[in-house]
Amino acid sequence: MYKLLIVPLMLVIWLMLYSNGIDQELAMKTYYKGKQAVNRGAHAAALQLDAAALADGVFQIDPVKARAQAERYIYRNLKLDEQGKPVADSFIRKPVEIVYFDVLDASLSYPHVYELKQYDFSTVFYRPAVVIVLHFSYPRIFSINNPVEWNIVGSAQLVPL
Repeated sequence: MYKLLIVPLMLVIWLMLYSNGIDQELAMKTYYKGKQAVNRGAHAAALQLDAAALADGVFQIDPVKARAQAERYIYRNLKLDEQGKPVADSFIRKPVEIVYFDVLDASLSYPHVYELKQYDFSTVFYRPAVVIVLHFSYPRIFSINNPVEWNIVGSAQLVPL
């Protein structure tokens, strides 16, 4: 008799483990899509040159245009509206937020060591650059598990001509 009970019990345990694995896989897929969006947004922002400075022969990023392009690229890649909230066909269910945006201009001496201690990020830039941190949340499939939250960091620098 006990052998008849062990098979359904093992099946339930196996299904729970399998569904937890699927949930982890979906969380990682969401993270990678977020990371790609941040990297693309940072690259698009780094391409926004300041026309006035360029006329003087200085390669410098325009911070206003850079932020606008970064938001545009990130929001479109993640299928968000203008306020950062997911649209109907988005794979994200919670709004995202750009919590940090910094433009390193031409006035710094390069190579420049850039550290962002609160997000555990450091790198060396060799020319003007952009750094973006996106706060991202993934609500799990099962409400028993707590949602996963990330601060995704992306950076890009001007490409040499």
